[in-house]
Amino acid sequence: MKAKLSVLGVRGSFPVADRQFMEYGGNTSCISLEQGHGEDVLCFDAGSGLYSLCGRLNGVKRLHILISHVHIDHILGLISLSALQVPEIHLYGGDMGEVGKGGFQKQLETVIGRPYWPVALGGMGRIHFHEICGSGPFRLAGAGGAAGIRTLHGNHPGGSLLYRAELGEVSVTYALDCEMDDAMFSGLAEFAAGSSLLVWDANFVQADKRLGWGHSTWEEGLALGRAAGAERVLMTHYSREYSDVFLQEQELAAKEQDSACLFAREGMVIEL
Repeated sequence: MKAKLSVLGVRGSFPVADRQFMEYGGNTSCISLEQGHGEDVLCFDAGSGLYSLCGRLNGVKRLHILISHVHIDHILGLISLSALQVPEIHLYGGDMGEVGKGGFQKQLETVIGRPYWPVALGGMGRIHFHEICGSGPFRLAGAGGAAGIRTLHGNHPGGSLLYRAELGEVSVTYALDCEMDDAMFSGLAEFAAGSSLLVWDANFVQADKRLGWGHSTWEEGLALGRAAGAERVLMTHYSREYSDVFLQEQELAAKEQDSACLFAREGMVIEL
């Protein structure tokens, strides 16, 4: 095993808590990626699933969180940062221009802080903000030779960032909150080329897809995976309306087309 990916949250829009959602999970999007027993853990997004890292970061010096965009379902878990026992927390993201002209940090602090939450992000000295400008590659702060990161702008209302993380021989492309069209398909196929794992926005099934909402389907994810030559595709960011029974049916249908595709479940660990 060169790296380990853990699924912490699988839903879009907002969490769901009901027994008919227990198999796949009800927390919003968050996935962690770590290499061996290193000092750094990388997370894609900070949905409500982020809280499950509490008590699991022993020996970790730096937690890096790549935020795709600041819609509430992708940052809801930031309210749990004060409970995460790690010396440094680094937040990365872009200024999507929806809250004003104060940049990425101001966008987050507008929501995570008073009067909406008693603990402000800026009040925790161990939190560091990194605004991503342009599409050039960058490395995680203080992580030495750890993951190299590239970004691509997604097709989503207000904008989103798609990420590709390289950990030695392992590459993970994280592409949530992105609506597919011809130009996006072409750009993403190149961006994700040869990925060990493509994490895909399977928010809708084809019959439910709503144009302009900024989401895609598992069918589009499989097509993209083939075009990119990705080894595996992980479907996630399910609609809050899709029950376990419904997702089981979709998973069976998808595996008939490609047995290597995966449907995310909270608690799932994938060795890369």
